[in-house]
Amino acid sequence: SEDDDEDDEDSEEDSSESDSEEDSEEHGAALEGDFNPADFDYLQVSSEIKDLFEYIKRYTPKTIEIEHKLQPFIPDFIPAVGDIDAFLKVPRPDGKPDNLGLLVLDEPSTKQSDPTVLSLWLTENSKQHNITQQIKVKSLENAEKNPKAIESWIESISELHRCKPPATVHYSRPMPDIETLMQEWSPEFEELLGKV
Repeated sequence: SEDDDEDDEDSEEDSSESDSEEDSEEHGAALEGDFNPADFDYLQVSSEIKDLFEYIKRYTPKTIEIEHKLQPFIPDFIPAVGDIDAFLKVPRPDGKPDNLGLLVLDEPSTKQSDPTVLSLWLTENSKQHNITQQIKVKSLENAEKNPKAIESWIESISELHRCKPPATVHYSRPMPDIETLMQEWSPEFEELLGKV
């Protein structure tokens, strides 16, 4: 019977330990800086205020699990100019510098741009038409035997002209004349503008 009593006591201790472990898991371990009522026992306050401190320990925050959903997305397409330049340059046989990227455009592509067309594009996009600069003029030897180069030139210039803004703009509705636009505003309208 003594052995049975000892076994019962051991089982009760084990159950109490497991219950305490479950409680500690539910409530979690004491965090650093957690509220401790013993830290405020020295305060000389009324019993009503002391009762308020008890509500702090009674409150247990709820653990809310937020559902998340993985959603694949396609990143925006960022175009790149030309191919990747591996910076593998073959030097000139005479040893002189090429000045690629300094004097002329170093374009890492099999299909090189026409310098004349490129300068025309840069002049058009920069809106600097009055700057006097030397433009390289491309010439073809035996042009009658190279119709592809002529067609490429015509296509490049046509594309340049297509991207230019139109010389005249046609409005869909009549615009007010200059006299109407230059009229003085009414005092009520000026007062309203001052308040805005």
